[in-house]
Amino acid sequence: MISTELFPYETFGVRLEHMNEKKICWFKDDYDLQKYLERYKLDTRKTKIDYRDAKPTEPNKKHKRKVEQKPKPKGDGSASPVRKRKSSVDSTRNTTRNSKSKK
Repeated sequence: MISTELFPYETFGVRLEHMNEKKICWFKDDYDLQKYLERYKLDTRKTKIDYRDAKPTEPNKKHKRKVEQKPKPKGDGSASPVRKRKSSVDSTRNTTRNSKSKK
């Protein structure tokens, strides 16, 4: 029989008790427990872990694996913070004025 004192929540089958603090946490599965232990860098020797079914539970959902990001190749410099000024020359415009002289 499952103790309702240790596991008051039906959906949470993993129980973590901190030995140093009076803190109790419940988790759905072992995956969530491991994430919590890694996030807060807890030592498993200083915690007490109980499973409702006396064994670690399997995660319900499959989590995506971590993908390493590849460094982006440098392209034409469009992503650089400094932009070079492009000189544009208007070939249709006449730069020298042609003055009509009256003869």
